Amino acid sequence: MIANEKAEDLLLAGEYVLGVLDGAERDAFERRISREPQLREHVAYWQERFADIDNGVMPKDVPPALWTKIEGALGGKLAAEQAGPRFSERLWESLGFWRGTSFAGAIASLVLAVAVGLLAGRATPQPRIVAVMLTPDGQPGAIAEVHYNGSINVIPIRDFEVPKGKTLQVWTLWDKEKGPISVGLIDRTRQALFHRSDLPAGQQQIYEITLEPEGGSPTNRPTGPVLVKGFGALPRL
Repeated sequence: MIANEKAEDLLLAGEYVLGVLDGAERDAFERRISREPQLREHVAYWQERFADIDNGVMPKDVPPALWTKIEGALGGKLAAEQAGPRFSERLWESLGFWRGTSFAGAIASLVLAVAVGLLAGRATPQPRIVAVMLTPDGQPGAIAEVHYNGSINVIPIRDFEVPKGKTLQVWTLWDKEKGPISVGLIDRTRQALFHRSDLPAGQQQIYEITLEPEGGSPTNRPTGPVLVKGFGALPRL
Protein backbone atom coordinates (compact mmCIF):
# COMPACT_ATOMS: atom_id res chain seq x y z
CA MET A 1 0.00 0.00 0.00
CA ILE A 2 1.41 3.41 -0.91
CA ALA A 3 2.05 5.93 1.87
CA ASN A 4 -0.90 8.27 1.26
CA GLU A 5 -3.40 5.37 1.19
CA LYS A 6 -1.95 4.10 4.47
CA ALA A 7 -2.28 7.56 5.98
CA GLU A 8 -5.93 7.82 4.92
CA ASP A 9 -6.67 4.39 6.41
CA LEU A 10 -4.99 5.45 9.66
CA LEU A 11 -7.22 8.54 9.88
CA LEU A 12 -10.28 6.46 9.01
CA ALA A 13 -9.42 3.99 11.78
CA GLY A 14 -9.16 6.88 14.23
CA GLU A 15 -12.63 8.10 13.23
CA TYR A 16 -13.95 4.54 13.63
CA VAL A 17 -12.54 4.23 17.15
CA LEU A 18 -13.89 7.67 18.08
CA GLY A 19 -17.31 6.57 16.85
CA VAL A 20 -17.87 9.30 14.26
CA LEU A 21 -18.27 7.08 11.19
CA ASP A 22 -21.89 6.85 10.17
CA GLY A 23 -24.11 4.28 8.46
CA ALA A 24 -22.77 2.73 5.28
CA GLU A 25 -19.28 4.15 5.79
CA ARG A 26 -18.96 2.42 9.17
CA ASP A 27 -20.37 -0.84 7.80
CA ALA A 28 -17.96 -0.77 4.87
CA PHE A 29 -15.03 -0.14 7.21
CA GLU A 30 -16.04 -3.05 9.45
CA ARG A 31 -16.17 -5.34 6.41
CA ARG A 32 -12.64 -4.24 5.51
CA ILE A 33 -11.46 -4.90 9.07
CA SER A 34 -12.49 -8.54 8.77
CA ARG A 35 -10.20 -9.10 5.79
CA GLU A 36 -7.38 -6.54 6.18
CA PRO A 37 -4.90 -7.16 9.03
CA GLN A 38 -3.35 -3.70 8.56
CA LEU A 39 -6.68 -2.04 9.36
CA ARG A 40 -6.99 -4.13 12.52
CA GLU A 41 -3.55 -2.89 13.55
CA HIS A 42 -4.63 0.73 12.94
CA VAL A 43 -7.77 0.21 15.04
CA ALA A 44 -5.77 -1.40 17.85
CA TYR A 45 -3.31 1.50 17.73
CA TRP A 46 -6.03 4.14 18.25
CA GLN A 47 -7.83 2.05 20.87
CA GLU A 48 -4.62 1.89 22.88
CA ARG A 49 -4.02 5.65 22.53
CA PHE A 50 -7.57 6.52 23.58
CA ALA A 51 -7.80 3.92 26.37
CA ASP A 52 -6.64 6.25 29.14
CA ILE A 53 -9.29 8.79 28.17
CA ASP A 54 -12.06 6.22 28.02
CA ASN A 55 -11.07 4.45 31.25
CA GLY A 56 -10.08 7.47 33.30
CA VAL A 57 -13.59 8.74 34.12
CA MET A 58 -16.45 6.99 35.89
CA PRO A 59 -19.83 6.74 34.09
CA LYS A 60 -22.35 9.45 34.93
CA ASP A 61 -25.95 10.26 33.99
CA VAL A 62 -26.49 12.96 31.40
CA PRO A 63 -27.43 16.29 33.03
CA PRO A 64 -30.03 18.11 30.88
CA ALA A 65 -27.98 21.30 30.94
CA LEU A 66 -24.92 19.54 29.56
CA TRP A 67 -26.37 19.22 26.06
CA THR A 68 -26.86 22.98 25.97
CA LYS A 69 -23.19 23.50 26.83
CA ILE A 70 -22.08 21.00 24.17
CA GLU A 71 -24.29 22.65 21.57
CA GLY A 72 -22.82 26.03 22.44
CA ALA A 73 -19.27 24.72 22.16
CA LEU A 74 -19.98 23.26 18.73
CA GLY A 75 -21.50 26.29 17.13
CA GLY A 76 -24.54 27.25 19.21
CA LYS A 77 -28.00 25.99 19.91
CA LEU A 78 -29.59 28.24 17.29
CA ALA A 79 -27.46 26.81 14.47
CA ALA A 80 -28.33 23.27 15.55
CA GLU A 81 -32.06 24.01 15.59
CA GLN A 82 -31.96 25.72 12.21
CA ALA A 83 -30.21 22.68 10.74
CA GLY A 84 -33.11 20.44 11.77
CA PRO A 85 -33.27 18.08 14.78
CA ARG A 86 -31.51 19.01 17.99
CA PHE A 87 -27.79 18.26 18.08
CA SER A 88 -28.22 15.60 20.77
CA GLU A 89 -30.90 13.82 18.72
CA ARG A 90 -28.83 13.87 15.52
CA LEU A 91 -25.74 12.65 17.35
CA TRP A 92 -27.63 9.79 18.98
CA GLU A 93 -29.59 8.70 15.91
CA SER A 94 -27.23 9.25 13.00
CA LEU A 95 -23.72 8.71 14.34
CA GLY A 96 -24.32 5.72 16.60
CA PHE A 97 -21.94 7.54 18.90
CA TRP A 98 -23.14 6.09 22.19
CA ARG A 99 -23.39 2.41 21.20
CA GLY A 100 -21.52 0.17 23.59
CA THR A 101 -19.84 2.98 25.57
CA SER A 102 -20.28 4.65 28.92
CA PHE A 103 -21.39 8.27 28.89
CA ALA A 104 -18.06 9.32 30.36
CA GLY A 105 -16.09 7.55 27.66
CA ALA A 106 -18.29 8.95 24.92
CA ILE A 107 -17.99 12.50 26.22
CA ALA A 108 -14.22 12.08 26.40
CA SER A 109 -14.17 10.87 22.81
CA LEU A 110 -16.41 13.76 21.72
CA VAL A 111 -14.07 16.29 23.31
CA LEU A 112 -11.08 14.59 21.69
CA ALA A 113 -12.80 14.55 18.30
CA VAL A 114 -13.37 18.30 18.57
CA ALA A 115 -9.75 18.80 19.59
CA VAL A 116 -8.20 16.91 16.66
CA GLY A 117 -10.61 18.21 14.05
CA LEU A 118 -12.54 15.05 13.19
CA LEU A 119 -16.08 16.24 13.96
CA ALA A 120 -17.95 18.40 11.45
CA GLY A 121 -19.41 21.61 12.81
CA ARG A 122 -16.80 21.94 15.53
CA ALA A 123 -15.50 25.24 16.95
CA THR A 124 -11.91 24.69 15.78
CA PRO A 125 -10.96 25.65 12.20
CA GLN A 126 -11.42 22.94 9.59
CA PRO A 127 -8.13 21.73 8.16
CA ARG A 128 -7.69 22.00 4.43
CA ILE A 129 -5.14 19.19 4.19
CA VAL A 130 -4.04 16.55 6.69
CA ALA A 131 -0.81 14.59 6.41
CA VAL A 132 -0.02 11.60 8.63
CA MET A 133 3.77 11.35 8.69
CA LEU A 134 5.16 7.85 9.10
CA THR A 135 8.49 6.63 10.46
CA PRO A 136 10.80 4.64 8.15
CA ASP A 137 9.27 1.43 9.54
CA GLY A 138 5.75 2.61 8.69
CA GLN A 139 4.56 3.69 12.14
CA PRO A 140 2.64 6.99 12.61
CA GLY A 141 4.92 9.61 14.12
CA ALA A 142 3.33 13.03 13.55
CA ILE A 143 0.34 14.75 11.97
CA ALA A 144 0.35 17.99 9.99
CA GLU A 145 -2.89 19.96 9.69
CA VAL A 146 -2.83 22.65 7.01
CA HIS A 147 -5.58 25.26 7.41
CA TYR A 148 -7.17 27.62 4.91
CA ASN A 149 -5.53 30.64 6.55
CA GLY A 150 -2.10 29.19 5.79
CA SER A 151 -1.32 27.98 9.31
CA ILE A 152 0.31 24.57 9.65
CA ASN A 153 -0.21 22.71 12.92
CA VAL A 154 2.34 19.93 13.48
CA ILE A 155 1.37 17.41 16.17
CA PRO A 156 3.91 14.73 17.17
CA ILE A 157 2.29 11.47 18.28
CA ARG A 158 5.54 9.83 19.36
CA ASP A 159 8.71 11.02 21.05
CA PHE A 160 11.74 11.99 18.99
CA GLU A 161 15.17 12.06 20.55
CA VAL A 162 16.68 15.49 19.94
CA PRO A 163 20.34 15.51 21.06
CA LYS A 164 21.96 18.67 22.32
CA GLY A 165 22.92 20.92 19.43
CA LYS A 166 20.19 19.49 17.19
CA THR A 167 16.67 20.57 16.24
CA LEU A 168 13.65 19.17 14.41
CA GLN A 169 12.96 20.83 11.07
CA VAL A 170 9.65 20.52 9.20
CA TRP A 171 9.73 20.51 5.39
CA THR A 172 7.23 20.39 2.56
CA LEU A 173 7.69 19.46 -1.09
CA TRP A 174 5.21 20.14 -3.89
CA ASP A 175 7.61 20.70 -6.80
CA LYS A 176 10.61 18.43 -7.34
CA GLU A 177 12.39 21.08 -9.39
CA LYS A 178 11.93 23.65 -6.63
CA GLY A 179 12.94 21.15 -3.97
CA PRO A 180 11.88 20.89 -0.31
CA ILE A 181 10.99 24.12 1.48
CA SER A 182 11.42 24.60 5.22
CA VAL A 183 8.20 25.13 7.17
CA GLY A 184 9.93 25.83 10.47
CA LEU A 185 11.88 24.49 13.44
CA ILE A 186 10.79 22.60 16.55
CA ASP A 187 13.29 22.57 19.41
CA ARG A 188 11.88 19.43 21.06
CA THR A 189 9.04 16.92 20.71
CA ARG A 190 6.01 19.16 21.06
CA GLN A 191 3.10 20.55 19.07
CA ALA A 192 4.04 23.57 16.95
CA LEU A 193 2.00 26.05 14.91
CA PHE A 194 3.53 27.76 11.87
CA HIS A 195 1.95 30.60 9.92
CA ARG A 196 2.97 30.03 6.28
CA SER A 197 0.41 31.54 3.95
CA ASP A 198 3.22 31.70 1.34
CA LEU A 199 3.21 27.92 0.93
CA PRO A 200 0.76 25.96 -1.24
CA ALA A 201 -1.23 23.04 0.15
CA GLY A 202 -2.46 20.14 -1.90
CA GLN A 203 -3.00 16.41 -2.06
CA GLN A 204 0.14 14.33 -2.64
CA GLN A 205 2.24 17.21 -1.27
CA ILE A 206 5.00 15.79 0.90
CA TYR A 207 5.53 16.78 4.53
CA GLU A 208 8.47 15.51 6.54
CA ILE A 209 10.54 16.14 9.66
CA THR A 210 14.32 15.80 9.72
CA LEU A 211 16.92 16.09 12.44
CA GLU A 212 19.13 19.10 11.69
CA PRO A 213 21.85 21.17 13.40
CA GLU A 214 20.65 23.73 15.94
CA GLY A 215 19.29 26.74 14.08
CA GLY A 216 18.24 24.67 11.09
CA SER A 217 19.84 23.17 8.01
CA PRO A 218 22.91 25.19 6.92
CA THR A 219 22.11 24.49 3.25
CA ASN A 220 18.37 25.28 3.43
CA ARG A 221 17.82 21.70 2.29
CA PRO A 222 17.37 18.55 4.41
CA THR A 223 20.77 17.26 5.54
CA GLY A 224 19.89 15.03 8.49
CA PRO A 225 17.95 11.77 8.74
CA VAL A 226 14.25 11.80 7.83
CA LEU A 227 12.34 10.95 11.04
CA VAL A 228 8.83 10.94 9.56
CA LYS A 229 7.33 11.56 6.14
CA GLY A 230 3.81 11.60 4.65
CA PHE A 231 1.57 12.87 1.87
CA GLY A 232 -1.14 15.49 2.19
CA ALA A 233 -4.71 14.24 1.82
CA LEU A 234 -8.21 15.65 2.13
CA PRO A 235 -9.57 15.04 5.65
CA ARG A 236 -12.79 13.05 5.98
CA LEU A 237 -14.95 15.64 7.73
